[in-house]
Amino acid sequence: MNLRNKNFVSRFARNKNLAFGENLVSRFARNWKYQFQQYGAALVAAAVLFAILSVYLFFRRGYYDLYIANKVFAGVAAVLLGIVLLIGPLSRFFSFPDRYVQYRKELGIAAFFLALTHGIVSLFFLPSKFPLSGSLGTLNWPFVFGLAATIVLVVIFFISNDRAMAAIGRERWWQWQYWGVRLAFILILLHVFIMKWGGWVKWYKVGGGRELVHPEWPGAGLLVGWFLSFVLLVRLAEFGGPRFGRAVWYISVVALPAIYIVTFWWGRQFIK
Repeated sequence: MNLRNKNFVSRFARNKNLAFGENLVSRFARNWKYQFQQYGAALVAAAVLFAILSVYLFFRRGYYDLYIANKVFAGVAAVLLGIVLLIGPLSRFFSFPDRYVQYRKELGIAAFFLALTHGIVSLFFLPSKFPLSGSLGTLNWPFVFGLAATIVLVVIFFISNDRAMAAIGRERWWQWQYWGVRLAFILILLHVFIMKWGGWVKWYKVGGGRELVHPEWPGAGLLVGWFLSFVLLVRLAEFGGPRFGRAVWYISVVALPAIYIVTFWWGRQFIK
């Protein structure tokens, strides 16, 4: 090969490597921007929900501390996971939720971190409210279901990447994700309802405790519980087919706000 050809090959290789590097940088920049937008939207949704529940509980109780914030961690985690499970069937019933399908992963990860924070705070920072000895000494079903839900969410979190998908296999990875989210939701549902059911029934009978500034207001857990019931109903309706699912959606999306309105109206009798 003569000197001219060598120079040409050298320039070609250098330009090709430069173009390849530029493409890598460009792809990285685009991916970073996309990830920032995705997680930014999930964080904004979580922050808005956190602010709404925090303000509500502050005015209901008249104070705000770590115990109240921990309730909000749990409530927002449950609502976000419920939203993740709503987006799927709604995108099959209607076209308007299609644009939100892309946010399911990030919303689920936000729910995971909030649920994990709730568990850590409950066990290690609020021992007077949630004694670990009481949870381990006897069969405490809310603790069991809450711990199981957290473990499932941890597993889902650590396999939510391309490397795990390649190692597990795309089909098996999808099944783990699909059933894992549903299992976590059922476990959270059991955790919440078993722990809170008695208090909810009591509130509908006599209202909240006298130590509350507004005992006539329902607890945030009760409002979240109704939303989780709504999610479960919509998910179950999907088994009836698209037409039945849409009918249930239309009915329940009106029924849920009506239940909230009736619940607040019912609480007015407890004003003294």
